[in-house]
Amino acid sequence: MLPLVSAVHLIAALALAAPAAAHATYGWPLKPFDQQHPVRSFFDDPRQEGAEAASFHFGVDISAPDGTAVYAVADGLVRLQPDSVALVADAGDRVFSYWHVTSALPDGTRVTAGTEIGTIKPGFGHVHFAELHNGAYVNPLRPGGIVPYVDATSPTVVTLFAADGTRKLSLDALGGRVDLLVDCYDTPPTPLPAPPWNLTRVAPALIRWRLVRAGAASALWHTAVDFRSYLAPPERFANVYAPWTTLNRPGKPGRLVYFLARRFDTSRLPNGRYRLQVAVFDSQGNNARAGLWVTLGN
Repeated sequence: MLPLVSAVHLIAALALAAPAAAHATYGWPLKPFDQQHPVRSFFDDPRQEGAEAASFHFGVDISAPDGTAVYAVADGLVRLQPDSVALVADAGDRVFSYWHVTSALPDGTRVTAGTEIGTIKPGFGHVHFAELHNGAYVNPLRPGGIVPYVDATSPTVVTLFAADGTRKLSLDALGGRVDLLVDCYDTPPTPLPAPPWNLTRVAPALIRWRLVRAGAASALWHTAVDFRSYLAPPERFANVYAPWTTLNRPGKPGRLVYFLARRFDTSRLPNGRYRLQVAVFDSQGNNARAGLWVTLGN
């Protein structure tokens, strides 16, 4: 664990407003609707299954036993999809989708919020819940999404480092183009059920970084990752998640390593000592900060 850095000149937690998304709140798709449920995978988590291309997780995985009923979160029309049940909301341009469920209703059924629409299929232990707004996936855990959602815990910064491809570099003489990276993660705020998923690590909502020259009072902050509102484009995956990243597996937590800057040109800055600082936030504004000294020498 790295030591926390001073908060002096750090922009207050989430001082920059998240990109606009739908702001009509709704309850949970499980009973009780007004109670927070454990989430074992977050929005924009890394995904890689079999021969499929790596991708960003386009919803949240809400833990519940197989056979648990799932419910409509809004009034709308049920549409059956090959792998999911979709709820086309009457109000606004939103579609909610429920994956890994067996439908309890025929296609085209009109429902009201709170109507049972299916049950979790055997072997899954969760419902993948996603929200589309005007054709774009948005984060259900954002402020203005699912309620209640409270998170009083902070993300964790494991380490900062520099690399050239998959080779870690000494921080004493960085030159040319280098990758700047952070190993960090968040944890679900509601305790997950017993093993195997209780050690799950999930994606933070926002990661920012800066290089402050020794003796300088401040420097500009840069945004490396912003998962607060919208799904990241798939073509950005290799520029967000570094090769050291591993997925959560039963009984084994994943490792989430993010590029702060890929192929950063150190010659853009004068040679000398700099403090590499990072600030990592969750969707509720809780944050962790860390820093280390690096020397640029071109």
